[in-house]
This record gives sequence, structure tokens and C-alpha cells, in this order.
Amino acid sequence: MAKARKSTEATEKATASSRKATTKKKKASGKSEALPAVAMEAPIENPPSSKKKASGPQQKRGEESSFASSASSSQASSPTEKPSERELTKASPAPRPPLRAPRPPQPIEPSPDEIRAHPDANLTREELLILYHKLIEERKRVLSNFERHVGDALADEGVLVDEIDIAQRSSDQAWLIRMADKDRKLLLEIDAALEKMRTGEYGICEGTEEPIGFKRLEIRPWTRYSVAYKELLEREKSQQAR
Repeated sequence: MAKARKSTEATEKATASSRKATTKKKKASGKSEALPAVAMEAPIENPPSSKKKASGPQQKRGEESSFASSASSSQASSPTEKPSERELTKASPAPRPPLRAPRPPQPIEPSPDEIRAHPDANLTREELLILYHKLIEERKRVLSNFERHVGDALADEGVLVDEIDIAQRSSDQAWLIRMADKDRKLLLEIDAALEKMRTGEYGICEGTEEPIGFKRLEIRPWTRYSVAYKELLEREKSQQAR
């Protein structure tokens, strides 16, 4: 009896172990079969968008705006237009304003027969003619300098681009105009002396009404003052400058 029980228990244990092995194989096979099934499942499609397509005027506005944006982008991406010739040419500097050059006074040249000195000037006829010719020659020389200075100041040297050249040209022109104005003032004094010879008032100091003297007039025939009165004017001018 004992041997029968032991054989029965052994049989039951063998049966149970075979059942456990069978269940393990089934579980393993079930897992391997489940994996391809998951892989073969179709992907979940995205839900349809909630936005509705615009219709009617809104759709037209959208199309117009998209067309405008595409046109602007095409213009931005397209190469720029070629500049005009006016833009390509370098801007020339503004023309300088015309200079106001001084004008020479009208010449006053009395004939030698028309000239005479003041009765109190103590000048002989020969001395008066010497002074007259000196004035005529000096007037020609000063007038020539005046015309040369004005001509150089108004000479056209073309368009200057460099700032240093423009500044130098302006400085030269200013100096030439000052020299021309100085010549013009001297011409006025010479013409005033010739006019005095024509009217018979030559040789007298305008400040003291005394004779100027031939020696002073020979050095400076257009002078208006005597030596004493000229020194007085210079002292008064120096005192005013202090």
C-alpha cells in the first residue's frame, strides 16, 4: 500500500510539473504574439482642426492679404532697380555767390593847359607840371594793379571739390579784393588832387589852409595835409586807440 501511495504521489507531482511547464509556455507564446499586434496597430489620426475655413468676404480678404504679402516679399527679394544717372553722378558743390569787386572811379585827367595851383601854394608853373605828370603816371600804375587784382579774384578756376582747396581759394579771393579796394581808395585820392588842379585849389592843406610845400608834394603828390597837420591827426588817433 505504501508503495502504491508513493507511486501515485510521484505521478501527481509529475503531472503538476508538466502542467506548470505548459502554462509557462503558453504565457511566453502569448506575450510574443501580443507584441506584433501592437506594432501592427494603425497610428491614431489627428483629430480634425476646430478652425473652419473662412468663406465669403473673409476668404477674399485673406487671399488679398496673402497676395500682397507675397508681392512685397517678391519685391524685397528681387534685385533693386538701377539708380538714375543723376544719382550716380557725384553731387557738385553749390556754386559760390558772385563776388562784388570794387569799381574804379571815373578818370579825371585835365589837360596841362587847364591845371593851376592855389595862389597861396607857392608853386611855380614848372613845379605844378611836374606834380601833374606824377599824378597821371601814378594813376595809370594804380589802375593797372586794380584791374589785375580784380581779374585774379574773379578768375574761374573750375569747380573745386576738396575743402582745403575751397578754403584756400576763398582766402586768396578775399586778399585780392582787399588789395583792389586799397587801389580804388588811392585812385580816389589821385582824382581828388587832379580835380583840385582843375579848380585851382591844389597845394593847400585841408586842415590848416597852409601851403603843403613842393618837397612833400613831390613825394606824395595826392596828399591833402601838411606835415604838421598830419602829425597832429596821428597823435589824436593814437590817443583815441588807448
